[in-house]
Amino acid sequence: MDLTGTTNDFSKQAQDLAEKAANRVQGGIQDAKRTVNRAADRLSSKADQLRSEAKPLIKRATRQTNAFAQSVVDGASQASESVTEYAKKNPVKAILIAAASGAVLATLIYTISRSRD
Repeated sequence: MDLTGTTNDFSKQAQDLAEKAANRVQGGIQDAKRTVNRAADRLSSKADQLRSEAKPLIKRATRQTNAFAQSVVDGASQASESVTEYAKKNPVKAILIAAASGAVLATLIYTISRSRD
């Protein structure tokens, strides 16, 4: 048996094994890439679906919030008109009510500020 021939055979076998291993690793990498791409595509389509489902909900919430804000503004406006109307009809009572409210508020603020000291 020739030592050079045996060494060449081993060298060839090692090279073949290294190429097969490299091919398998490359194939595994390609499989992993395909799997990641499929997952990314599914995730992207799910995000698009959620975005399109959320749009009507956001629009409805915006309309409801605007309607609520308008009702608060309308209620405050009506209250302001009622107070103004009452003050015009009963100016003395309005002044006495305002003075009494101010006195109660001042007493409350004074009491709270003293209790902190």
